[in-house]
Amino acid sequence: SLNLWDEHFKTILLLLLETLGDNDATIRALSLVVLKEILMYQGHRFKDYAELTILKILEAHKDPEREVTKAAEECAATLANSIPPEHCITVLNPIIQTSEYPVNLAAIKMQTRVIELLSKDILMKHLSDIVPGLEERCDDTESTVRKASIFCLVALYMVVGEDLRPHIKTLKGSKLKLLEVYIKRAVSRKTTSAQSSKTTSPCSLTDQV
Repeated sequence: SLNLWDEHFKTILLLLLETLGDNDATIRALSLVVLKEILMYQGHRFKDYAELTILKILEAHKDPEREVTKAAEECAATLANSIPPEHCITVLNPIIQTSEYPVNLAAIKMQTRVIELLSKDILMKHLSDIVPGLEERCDDTESTVRKASIFCLVALYMVVGEDLRPHIKTLKGSKLKLLEVYIKRAVSRKTTSAQSSKTTSPCSLTDQV
């Protein structure tokens, strides 16, 4: 019942987060599975524990066991849709800038999902905080981090458009060209998808009859 959740949510959450340090990999993975389920159905309750929860789930990506990291990836994806996205942005920015692989990679992927949920007006307020960390990570020693950073910048562009360009200050040469290529691909896919939807819409089908 709601009263039980009100009374015991904090205790349950802290126990689950503590269990992420268990010696048994199966227990660690199951803790993340349970966390994901709670996020799906009681996501609003995480508001006061967003930073702690995000940090713990991202840290779980360092686990040596694949079953744990897979559960962490799924949990992070759910988390991005469960906690207020603007709050997520403010928590993720410093993690992207300061954490090492694979935590930074997980944070960038989560940031990309969050960006897709936000409006242009809200993102414009955060661009000066988001872009520098992503630009820096485009020079990361890990290729997966560099690629994820480019994809995240593309996701930004797809929401804010040309207003992104004044904020890109350190990306140069081949990396800037790569960003342009991926932006063009994303815009092309969006245009093709929109045309396809228009072609197959009930109205267009009626017009063809």
